[in-house]
Amino acid sequence: MSIELKESGFYEWGEPPKGSLGVDTERIEECIEYYHKRGFRGLFGHQRFGFQQDHLDFLAETRNAQFLWFWDISLKQINAIYELTDLKRMGIHPKRPGIDFSRFSNLRSVVNHWTKKDSGIEASKITKYNLWRYKPTSKSFEGLEIPKGVKELELLWANPATLAGLPVMKKLKVLQIHRCRNLHDLSVLPEIAPNLQRLLTTTSSRIDVTAGILDHPKLEEALIDGTFVVGESKW
Repeated sequence: MSIELKESGFYEWGEPPKGSLGVDTERIEECIEYYHKRGFRGLFGHQRFGFQQDHLDFLAETRNAQFLWFWDISLKQINAIYELTDLKRMGIHPKRPGIDFSRFSNLRSVVNHWTKKDSGIEASKITKYNLWRYKPTSKSFEGLEIPKGVKELELLWANPATLAGLPVMKKLKVLQIHRCRNLHDLSVLPEIAPNLQRLLTTTSSRIDVTAGILDHPKLEEALIDGTFVVGESKW
């Protein structure tokens, strides 16, 4: 499914109601009217598709939105997102004020670029969490907030060498690790994710495929940089 320019002059990503409408700053009022008329429940924004502003105030007029995706942008004001009480999925570029994720009662899926400004992640209702570019100076997962009820976790471009420091995630079933080039020690995996069923890693070639993987009591499948070390393909 690709983003397409329609006869309306707006960019659309899929068909409503599941599809999303590109926010066009120069035609913002017409864009909002079209959003409601077509029955969209999602919005996205990027300069290439007409988004040219530093705030999300227009969301106050699209309170039924369930999906947001804004990337390669810089925002100064985002308070209107808290008016989206039906919001279920979200991803917003890190050049923005911090977000309190605990304020979204229906939010379940998030793609998040790590920033110290965010809060309420542990207390949130998020069950699918994609965390990008976690690179603290400590190179440790110690103190990182992870949603307490997370079932699927994806780590991309993180700099720690070990999973030590991550909180215990009893509900975690699927873990994906991508482009974490320092990571080599997964020995605490049975401790922090005791009910993990599936593990996938790519472009993380230093990972030790023994401790924490072969001795995990619940792991059904582990695909490590293209090689199955536990189970076989279900991906």
